Amino acid sequence: MKYFYSGRVPFSQTGAIEGFSVIGAAQIVEDSVCAFFATFGKDNVTLSTKYNALWVFVKNKFQKRAQVSWNENITVESFLTHKTAATVVVDTVVKNSEGETAIAARTELCVIDLDTQRIRRISSVDFPEDVAVYSSSAGFDFERFSPVKLREEYSFNVPSTSIDLCGHVNNVEYLRFILNATSVEKEIDHPVRETEINFVAQSREGENLTVFGGDEFYEIKSGEKTVVRCKLSRGE
Repeated sequence: MKYFYSGRVPFSQTGAIEGFSVIGAAQIVEDSVCAFFATFGKDNVTLSTKYNALWVFVKNKFQKRAQVSWNENITVESFLTHKTAATVVVDTVVKNSEGETAIAARTELCVIDLDTQRIRRISSVDFPEDVAVYSSSAGFDFERFSPVKLREEYSFNVPSTSIDLCGHVNNVEYLRFILNATSVEKEIDHPVRETEINFVAQSREGENLTVFGGDEFYEIKSGEKTVVRCKLSRGE
């Protein structure tokens, strides 16, 4: 089973340079992964109302490969590539009008209980056993981040517009917080080609967060609690 979508690149997913912005790439991956679960009735709306649970992103990694332009025809596919008792990995491939891979992504997710906030087995939400598991064509896997020395960039209180349907900060918003510590000039001169982000904890409206940055690595913390770890790999 695969989720498939075809359409055009919306202006809102472009940025200061040609093609998908980092935010736009993250958005299209998130939307496609969520739609994939909806194809067999295991989306977050269903999980929250029927099972008192939610899917949460654990890790998300994507590469921007071939260029696309605003309003260009694209195709998007998401499909299962790995499954354990507690986690799944969904790959997403976005192709441009020439059939080249514009974005390749891998997203690891788990199910958490809404009351205890603890991880649950995917069988507890009746995840179907017959969902096909395909081979990954991404050519990469998740990294293990090593501790690095980071500088404090800025602090802020989470605005209400960063909260999603699940009641916590949306996954894409964390990338926005991190990118706000950089400049448009840097993105133009050294565009982000690969992004990997680990979601360690949740945060909510009004919570005070601090962004810490280095050359490639970033962290977002709430007090002493690490919320997100991220690596941005740039090109020329």
